Amino acid sequence: MERRTFVKLALLSSFTTLLDAKKIDKEITVFKSFSKKLAIPPILKPNILESGIKEFNLNVQQGKVDFLNGSQTNTYGVNGDFLGPTIRISKNDTIKINVKNALQEETVIHWHGLKVPGVNDGGPNRSIKPNDTWSTQYKINQRSSLCWYHPHTHEATGRQVFMGIAGLFIIDDEDSRNLSIPKEYGVDDIPLVFQDRRFSQDGQFIYKQTMHDVMMGVTGNFSLINGVIDPYLEVGAKTIRLRLLNGSNARVYKFMFNDYREFYQIAGDSSFLPKPVKMKTLILSPGERAEVLVDFTDAKGKTLYFGDNLSNKPLLQINVKNEEAEDFRLPKKLTTITEYQEDNFTQLREFTLDVRPGWLAINKKQMDMKRIDEEVILGESEVWRIINPTHMAHPFHIHGCSFKVLSRNGKKPYLNETGLKDTIFVYGNETVELAIQFDYEATKEYPYMYHCHILEHEDAGMMGQFTVLKSKKESLQVHS
Repeated sequence: MERRTFVKLALLSSFTTLLDAKKIDKEITVFKSFSKKLAIPPILKPNILESGIKEFNLNVQQGKVDFLNGSQTNTYGVNGDFLGPTIRISKNDTIKINVKNALQEETVIHWHGLKVPGVNDGGPNRSIKPNDTWSTQYKINQRSSLCWYHPHTHEATGRQVFMGIAGLFIIDDEDSRNLSIPKEYGVDDIPLVFQDRRFSQDGQFIYKQTMHDVMMGVTGNFSLINGVIDPYLEVGAKTIRLRLLNGSNARVYKFMFNDYREFYQIAGDSSFLPKPVKMKTLILSPGERAEVLVDFTDAKGKTLYFGDNLSNKPLLQINVKNEEAEDFRLPKKLTTITEYQEDNFTQLREFTLDVRPGWLAINKKQMDMKRIDEEVILGESEVWRIINPTHMAHPFHIHGCSFKVLSRNGKKPYLNETGLKDTIFVYGNETVELAIQFDYEATKEYPYMYHCHILEHEDAGMMGQFTVLKSKKESLQVHS
């Protein structure tokens, strides 16, 4: 790690850039680096219906945002110009969400990380036409976690996410309420949605252009957090909780601080970890989430940078207030993972990630909306083996469940994978085994998906569909 370079990059103040290869009369001026405050996504207030159901209204709409100095970018957003509000609910809540599509194209919202029936999941089979509204209702029955929502439109997911449709979905339970950890949203409990973008010279997003963009995924040279390029954050001289979402289409991040300070990961995709894991760097692939605690009591009055070691780039300036430090005692235990403790798995399924020039697939089959690739029995424990024979790493996401990582190339998973997950980063020439169980039905009409979460790979065919049926007898009846 070239720390001096990292710090040097952090000290950039402003610059002017030509944003693509075209020759036009004007240049786009970028706002001064770390001059804009980090935006905190507002928590969406529900309507409480007579039955106690919490009702949320989401409006998927067009917008315009001044990302750059001197131009407005056309965007999509949810209840706003770019990104969307945070939905925050508790385990055992019953919620109703009304999703109105105010775009001029079809879309749909998928609840990434939520364990809900296929009919509620928001996959590509559940497309919402322009000016239509999809209302879905379900009960929350899962652990405390940081989930998120984003489009899952057939062959258009990547572009619609790139335009700005995404938001956070926080679930609370007894663990999250009882643990003595930072909990004041936006103050010492900070949500961070990491994305990247590229722009044309007239300030518009440049999305997929070449076969390289399809095969490698679309990445950009501008980094956004919560929809702001190079923001700053002011925090107290105490321990801060950061909730991290890699919401990028294809970019992988290796997060770290410029002074290489230690932090503790306390949660992954779908649960708290059994105990905090000390680290100095954290890798998150697209779709993955993590919660970390970092102690700033030794940094009062100082400025630090949180950045990406892979691109050697600072992403967030953190200004620590010059105030009396607050002590914090790190919990030794966070939760107990009781799921998948016995080796009573009924079936092994293999999924091989296939890549060749211009072609992406799973088990040598590209996504077909008319084909069901797998049939799973409700409530049965299985092992899913994800095989990546390629040199490129792929994040693999499974709908409608959480899973436990059993092994990587026959060895134990990483310490920060000891909780439950729903997205797993499978490195090149690696085989990962997952213990998995599905608790809700998914029918042929509204199946679940499994896919690479590099969104351009998903759109190009690296995705499959599966049903979850009550019994093998029901499976036979479906085929008769």
